[in-house]
Amino acid sequence: MFFMDASSTAQRPLAALCFALLAVACVDASPASTPDAAVPASDVGVDGGPADPTFVARCDYENSFAHAPECREYRGAAGWRADTVATDCMRVFLNRPGTLTLGQGCSFPDQVGVCAVGSPTAGGYSIVSSGGVPACGPAQSACETFARGTFRASALCTGCQPTGMEPTDAFIPMTVDCRAPLAGEPAGTGTGGQVCTPTIISGSTEPGRHYADYASCDVVRTQRPYYPRPSMATSSPTDPRLSDTSYMSELGWLRHEAEASACTCCHSASRTPSGASLWDTEAGALWIDTVSDEALAMLAGFTDSTTFGFLPASENNGFDRSTTGLPTTDVPRLQAFATRELTRRGLTVDQARLLPAFAPFFRDLIDYRPTACAAGVGIDAAGTIQWTGGAARYLSVLRADAQSPGVPPNWDLPDGTLWAIAMPPTSPPMGCGMHYGELPTSASQRIPSTGAAPALVSGETYYLYVQRDVAQPITRCLFVAP
Repeated sequence: MFFMDASSTAQRPLAALCFALLAVACVDASPASTPDAAVPASDVGVDGGPADPTFVARCDYENSFAHAPECREYRGAAGWRADTVATDCMRVFLNRPGTLTLGQGCSFPDQVGVCAVGSPTAGGYSIVSSGGVPACGPAQSACETFARGTFRASALCTGCQPTGMEPTDAFIPMTVDCRAPLAGEPAGTGTGGQVCTPTIISGSTEPGRHYADYASCDVVRTQRPYYPRPSMATSSPTDPRLSDTSYMSELGWLRHEAEASACTCCHSASRTPSGASLWDTEAGALWIDTVSDEALAMLAGFTDSTTFGFLPASENNGFDRSTTGLPTTDVPRLQAFATRELTRRGLTVDQARLLPAFAPFFRDLIDYRPTACAAGVGIDAAGTIQWTGGAARYLSVLRADAQSPGVPPNWDLPDGTLWAIAMPPTSPPMGCGMHYGELPTSASQRIPSTGAAPALVSGETYYLYVQRDVAQPITRCLFVAP
């Protein structure tokens, strides 16, 4: 359930936002693979004395998800030097090298904005994005949500006219796919013996079946980015685990659990468009060796991934993902195997719990605390809604003290949501300038489920939350009702 090939930043859903690492129930198993991770501060300005504060350099590369030029800018004031920028530029995007130029900063004629990442005095840098108006929203969302930076838009990105996003490239919400069982397989538990599978990244089909046989992985991959990346892990044919029947039995069970889940859409090579993303259930008998310590800790629930979203086991063919990162029919059994494997690797469960959590931006989404809207943003005296960042598929007005929305199915409609609307994936997104309580053509009202939007009280503060698509906020701020 990881990175998806993308043809355009402006056109792909979550895949288009991979200016920074995005992961969910399918995870990238290597923290070092973060595309926009800076050289650690301990590597900056050392072995050669203090960095020159006037130093500047740029690293040019292609954002392979956007298929557009991008540039990382380094400054001596942040501690960068020629040797450290050379090291960083060699792995600038998905660990691929860029072109380093000393003495120049970044700029593009169709520049959409600058994302400041990290500390301006210790290893921080700027990402400068190109692509013109269609890239405004994606660049802002990628910066603020996933790179966890501060975005400064260019003049190209002012206003609120619809931009980018073709209807066929949107996040496709969950449906339940009911199919007849494959030839030779037993009847399903659904009506008429069908096998019913939720098409969502945290979903699973019935135990003993393969998810990709009963739901569309292409749909699932609109919900989380994916990119092919083979694991560098290898296993020895003389590994003693191969003759440990207990270990191999449990590993076989774990593979079946993973392949019954939507994780297989990214982590079983034969079920992916271009190969597995790091860990691969089809990478031989000891495929578990492709799973990093960090990924294993997350899959076992030793590090938290609940903000990635999960279905109740009763709606997920008995698979539970509320405790573990991998949906499973037996939480204690999964955790017991993971404990055994971690012990073999020299780690205790307590040590595993201290490993870095994956995708912290999903926690950041719901923990976000808004500040006051900028002038001209919010709802004006005529009831017109104005936001920045381009076109949107999701819009909510919440109480000022409400938790910020996250990803479905758990976090997208928090308590305190007063009005929430959405555009279907088959329709173009909505542009700002509509009236509060007014449904644009093709839009659906999610809250309230029936009736009109509740009236706003003059002088009260409310929270406007607008998303280009799921997990892609472009406006999050507090306004005072006129």
